Amino acid sequence: MSSPDLKGTPRQAFENATRLLRDGDADLAREQLLAILETDPSEVNALRLLGVLEARRGKLDAAVRRLERAVQEAPGFLDATLDLAHLYQRTGRAGDAEPVLAAFCRREPRASIAWQRYADVLFDNGKPEEARQAQRRSVETDRFHADMRRAIEALGAGRPQDAETIYRDVLKKDPSHVHALVGLANAAIDRNVPDDAARLLERAMAITPNMTHVHRALSRLHMNRSRYAEAEAAARRAVELNPELADAWTTLGTVYAWGLKQRDAAEAFGKSLEIAPRQPRVLLSLGHVRKTLGETEASVRAYRDGLAMEPRLGEAWWSLADLKTQAFSDADVEAMQETMGDDGVPERERAALRFALGKAFEDRGDVEAAFEHYRTGNAIRHRHERFNVERFERQCNALRETFTAETLEARRAALVEGPIPIFVIGLPRSGSTLVDQILSSHSAVQGTMELPHILGYVRELDPRRGGAGPGYPACVHEMSAERFADLGRRYLEETEPYHGGAPYFVDKMPNNFMHVGLIARMLPDAVFVDTRRHPLGCCFSIYKQNFARGQTFGYDLGTLAAYYRNYVEVMAHWDAVLPGRVHRVVYERLVDDTESETRRLLAHCGLPFEEACLRFHETERVVRTASAEQVRRPIYSDAKTHWQAYEAYLGPLKLGLGDILETWDAKPQAP
Repeated sequence: MSSPDLKGTPRQAFENATRLLRDGDADLAREQLLAILETDPSEVNALRLLGVLEARRGKLDAAVRRLERAVQEAPGFLDATLDLAHLYQRTGRAGDAEPVLAAFCRREPRASIAWQRYADVLFDNGKPEEARQAQRRSVETDRFHADMRRAIEALGAGRPQDAETIYRDVLKKDPSHVHALVGLANAAIDRNVPDDAARLLERAMAITPNMTHVHRALSRLHMNRSRYAEAEAAARRAVELNPELADAWTTLGTVYAWGLKQRDAAEAFGKSLEIAPRQPRVLLSLGHVRKTLGETEASVRAYRDGLAMEPRLGEAWWSLADLKTQAFSDADVEAMQETMGDDGVPERERAALRFALGKAFEDRGDVEAAFEHYRTGNAIRHRHERFNVERFERQCNALRETFTAETLEARRAALVEGPIPIFVIGLPRSGSTLVDQILSSHSAVQGTMELPHILGYVRELDPRRGGAGPGYPACVHEMSAERFADLGRRYLEETEPYHGGAPYFVDKMPNNFMHVGLIARMLPDAVFVDTRRHPLGCCFSIYKQNFARGQTFGYDLGTLAAYYRNYVEVMAHWDAVLPGRVHRVVYERLVDDTESETRRLLAHCGLPFEEACLRFHETERVVRTASAEQVRRPIYSDAKTHWQAYEAYLGPLKLGLGDILETWDAKPQAP
């Protein structure tokens, strides 16, 4: 390595010091810097770098003196000013950091990073209003402001890859650009790569811990990871930092709704709309919250207010249809058809319009027109959200090969203390919401929602999601009984905000039917209830449902049939390897003999019969599914045979289901 050399110019000597530092020789670099300062005590670059090195060595007082001298000699020296302000904060002198940064910002008003750091200091010093003003100046003076606007426009136009490219280009030029880091983190969350998002947000928090956008992204990340308490804390912090930002309130409302705090969610969405009234999608969210609370009129009003602002908001038309409480007027149908003629309507909204029109014509008894709209809406969704049937079949086969009776017995987990979860599983639109409402009407049972936790654990066990080893389900062979028990305890802890410590609670995630074996090993006391409905009735009801997310198998009749067949085979496997653990509720039988079926259901769960379970429609609770309105009314039998009017159009479905249809009526009742 080179040794200190002052024979060249001061610049050459300083370059030698930085080279020594890059090579890992901090001591020799320090000697070089001291040699420079012996010749020129006011050489600001040497003063600043020496201050940084002294701070690394823990010599904080010496570091402060060096940096103060550098700033005194060069008041416009950005790096020295930022380093000094940071060191003041680190040594408990945040009050001294404030005037240093204020003076620099007055001198260099276009220095975005200085305004950002100034805002952080002002927040720390209890001056939030001044801090927010500094934050606004940071945004206004950002040299990449136009790039960020282009990224936002790309996202709004449905071009997330273009936005990601912009963010990456900005970070190549400025690795500390917080808005670009947050943009990439949000993109990673959208692509369901939470570990990447976490790394990006950790970097952003290290740069500035007081930016609302960072905390909003953190809230999204925690929701992705099913960590409700952390998501709410981050969303609350976002509002505390910038209560004047409508988006911050929207994020908080979204978290509250996810946590079943619907009244709080409605209030947060209302705050957002007070700040920025023209937000049709926030009105849509408010409508959803009102729906879950059973406030139908308020829900309708919110949806229609959103449509008044944005007539192309197909999701609002579908949300009105999905209430299933009122028919569309002729004017409504005409408005939807007129919107369909607008070439500017996005594909996702166009699909929602088709589903809504299908419901409108169905209510009029025009089966042919209704089915054509359903078919077209499904075709749009299927074009953009393909379901890989072959991969699903491989997954189902792997589950059956892995979770044998011998494996389940040998790897039985230790008992996990806590409330008993009742997993209501099966397919959507099979009567699961009705069963959930009946159970949740019992005094010992807390209703929750479709909890995503089990699916999250499965992703963690899959090496394609960033883990290691053979992946799921093969990895269970390497897991100890204690590891399963740990997962069980984690599940009960992470779902506590929903079940509140009730003796029993319902987890109504239908896709958990794939993971009965895993759950049984995690939670030996868990109860399983599989809801069934006539295959054509269930599948057609799925086909005409415009799901917000997931359930991509439902957008094609042939794919639906294949999915249903695999579901039946997987459930038959669980019946064989876990005899007696799964109770089957057949929707048609529940409708025909509600009391007998309810008694059998409660007995399987180990619960005494309560009359309130028969008056489930009187139970006041949040219901977050497509059947939210139906379960607030007494049982009706119309849905049992509704599909028959469309049977002529269900050829691919009938062909794919084959013998499942032939044996449906012959299936015996579960004991």
